[in-house]
Amino acid sequence: MLPVVYKFGGTSLATAESIRKVYDIVFANQPRFIVVSAIAGITDLLDTFCSVPRRNREEIIRDFEQRHREIVAELQLTFSLDSWVDKLYSYADKQEISLKDRAEILALGEDVSASLFHAFCHKKGFFIEFLEARRVILTDNVSYDRAAPDIVRMRDNWDQLNLSLEKSYITQGFLGANSLGETTLLGRGGSDYTGALIAEISQANEVHIYTDVNGVYTMDPRIIKDAQLIPELSFEEMHHLARFGAKILYPSMLSPCIRAGIPIFVTSTFDITKGGSRIYATDKTTDYETRVIALSLRQNQCLWSIDCVLATISLDEILHVLEAYPILPDLITSQNATISFITDNDEVPESVICDLYKQLSHLGSVQILHDLALITMIGSGVISTQIVTEVTNKFRNYPFPVCCYFQSSTTLSLAVPENLAGNIVEQLHNVYVKQDSVA
Repeated sequence: MLPVVYKFGGTSLATAESIRKVYDIVFANQPRFIVVSAIAGITDLLDTFCSVPRRNREEIIRDFEQRHREIVAELQLTFSLDSWVDKLYSYADKQEISLKDRAEILALGEDVSASLFHAFCHKKGFFIEFLEARRVILTDNVSYDRAAPDIVRMRDNWDQLNLSLEKSYITQGFLGANSLGETTLLGRGGSDYTGALIAEISQANEVHIYTDVNGVYTMDPRIIKDAQLIPELSFEEMHHLARFGAKILYPSMLSPCIRAGIPIFVTSTFDITKGGSRIYATDKTTDYETRVIALSLRQNQCLWSIDCVLATISLDEILHVLEAYPILPDLITSQNATISFITDNDEVPESVICDLYKQLSHLGSVQILHDLALITMIGSGVISTQIVTEVTNKFRNYPFPVCCYFQSSTTLSLAVPENLAGNIVEQLHNVYVKQDSVA
């Protein structure tokens, strides 16, 4: 029987009550592998520890310890936090926290949560085994905080672990180790990635992602109250949703599942009766082929336009300049001697924007539009000439410029003023998404 991987996010482990729910799920289903994130808020707390002055670190350590002790007490566990707390204290007086130190510190959240849940399962009589993630998720030596998994080494190493086919294993998400044995991280949100990587190398049948929502929706329910649950969607559709703002899945986790053809099931830890969303390898997940399956919204975007009329500047030259900066430009277009692209201000410091502006100004006249939102329509229906014409005409007379971009045959993106994004998303959802009953 092929294994199944269950991954539980931080909100699923945030309280003693939620940990009991997680236990009920794993005991009832007994998946081969269980991956857990840090308790909700702990990674942010540890990240703050790395950046604050030394005098403020002890207070953060006390907070870290208290939050875990409260859960341990409620679960009536015999469980010591001393080794992890002592490790934090060993960094408290350091003048500067290096990237290597930071990886060790941030990994403590998953180290504790996995050990805590392992202890709770044993208390309840479910004797799962602890599988140290640093022995499984083997990464390159290039980065401590965004390490790339070394799939070849991981596959070669997997059989040497001699894991029992009859047991369930729990492991930490988010972290791994490089060839020197040093702790590395897969990037924030990387616990999903851990689950997918383990699924790939173990040749799992499926990955289940347990979170605080019932699955993937046609739009963020906090923005569109009547957003609908999508029961089935393709890897490509989910990739675009994740890329353009949906926070349901860590985007990188899709790659291992796509390579191995492993379906993903997203559901809620707190209400498993409402089903969920299944993501798998198909281009046709419903009976109709011309749908707009969902909308995504990315706030705090910036539109760059470089007018190259007075100089013979190629797109390659623009891209060469961008390569020197920690920027991932989106939706690059070249039209009428103007090259445009979108950047996410949440990921680009103001100092980088200023310096990039100076460098690009050597190549042409640069215009930057701030305070934009990027709305993306996703689904095979967006290639329809009718939809493109309708969307373009719909906003033609608005008192602001609406920029339309084709990213692929399944996405159409609009860059609009941020303060009007909610209204525009609602209009598009009502006309193009809500009319197709996906739930």
